[in-house]
Amino acid sequence: MNMHASLPIAFPSQSRPCPRSIEPRCDFIQQGDTVVRPRLVLEGWAAGYRITFDGRRQLTNLYLPGKIIGVWRSNQTSFYHAVMSISRLQLIEFGSLPEADVVELECALIERQLENSIFRLGCLNAYERMAHLFLELGERLAMRGQGEADCYHMPLTQELLADLVGISSVHVNRTLQQMRADGVIRLVNCRLEILEREDLADKVNYQPLF
Repeated sequence: MNMHASLPIAFPSQSRPCPRSIEPRCDFIQQGDTVVRPRLVLEGWAAGYRITFDGRRQLTNLYLPGKIIGVWRSNQTSFYHAVMSISRLQLIEFGSLPEADVVELECALIERQLENSIFRLGCLNAYERMAHLFLELGERLAMRGQGEADCYHMPLTQELLADLVGISSVHVNRTLQQMRADGVIRLVNCRLEILEREDLADKVNYQPLF
C-alpha cells in the first residue's frame, strides 16, 4: 500500500448499504457509546469532542469525507469521545470490520494527526496554530480527492475553530483578519484558499502527514 499516493474513499468490500443522512449540528454518538459498526463518512464534516462537567468543550478530531468513525488498533469497544455533525452528513456502516490495511492506514493517520495537534497546542502561537490547522485540513482533503491542498470547502465556524486550536472565538476572529491582511488566506463563503502554501508550511514548521 502506497501511503504517499492520493487516497480514494475506502468502501466496504461487501455490497454497499444505503447511506444514512444526519442533519448539521447533531450529536449522533455519545461518549461511552458501544462501537457496533464502523461508519464511513461519504459527505460532510463531523467532529469528535470531549466536554467537562461545567460545559467546557475541546474538539479532539475532525471526521472528513473518507474518514472511518470507530476504528482503532486496540480492541476498544466504546467511544472515548462524543461525535457531532458539523455539516449535513452521509454515512454508511460497515457490516464487519474493514480490511486490515484500511484499519492500519486509518490508525496511522490518527497518530499523525495527534502529533500535529500536540505540536500546535504546545509550540505555536494563535496565528501559527490556525495556519498549521488549515494546512493539515487541505492535505487530508486532497488525499481523499475532496479538494486541493490549497483550496477547499471549510465549514468550520469561528466557535469550532476556537475549540480546535485552544483560543477564544474573539481571538479566532482577530487572527483570521490578520491572516487575510497578510495575504496568507482568502476565506469567502466557507471556501478557504491558502496563498503561497509552501512558504506558509515552512514558516509554521508543517510536516506532511505522509
